[in-house]
Amino acid sequence: MTPDATAPAASEPACAIWNPSAAARWSLVFTPAFGAFIHMHNWHFMGQPQEAVRARRWFHASLALLMLQLITSALNARLGSEPMLLHPGGLLFFLVWYFGAARQQERLVKARYGASYQRRSWDSVLMCAVVAGAAYASTSALLSLLLDATT
Repeated sequence: MTPDATAPAASEPACAIWNPSAAARWSLVFTPAFGAFIHMHNWHFMGQPQEAVRARRWFHASLALLMLQLITSALNARLGSEPMLLHPGGLLFFLVWYFGAARQQERLVKARYGASYQRRSWDSVLMCAVVAGAAYASTSALLSLLLDATT
C-alpha cells in the first residue's frame, strides 16, 4: 500500500491554520474573544479536540466580559461616572488569556511546524471582527441612549 500523496505530512496540521502569534496580536485590537475563537479553530484543525474545548471556554469567558463591559458602560454613561475597574480588568483578562492559553498554541505550532505550515487567510475573519466591533459599539451607544431616555 502506497501513502496518499495528498495526505498531510506528520509534521503538518490536517489543514491550514491561522498564525497563532498573529491571532494573539490581533486580540490587542479585537479583544481576546477574537484570539480565542481563532485558537479554538486552530486546535480543531490540528486534531486537538480537548484543547479546542478549552479555547471555546476562553471564547465564552471573553464574550461574558464584553457583555459585562457593555452593561457597565451604559450604566456609567447614565450615572455620569467613569468605569474604575473595567479597563484594567480587560487588560488583566488579556494577559491571563495570553499566558494561560494563547502562548501554549504559539509554542506548539513553532515547535511542531516551525514556519512551514499552510496558513489560512486573514481576510474574512478580520472583516468579521471589524463588523462585530462596529455592532458592539453601536449596541453600546444604543443601550446608553435607551437607558438615558428611560430613566
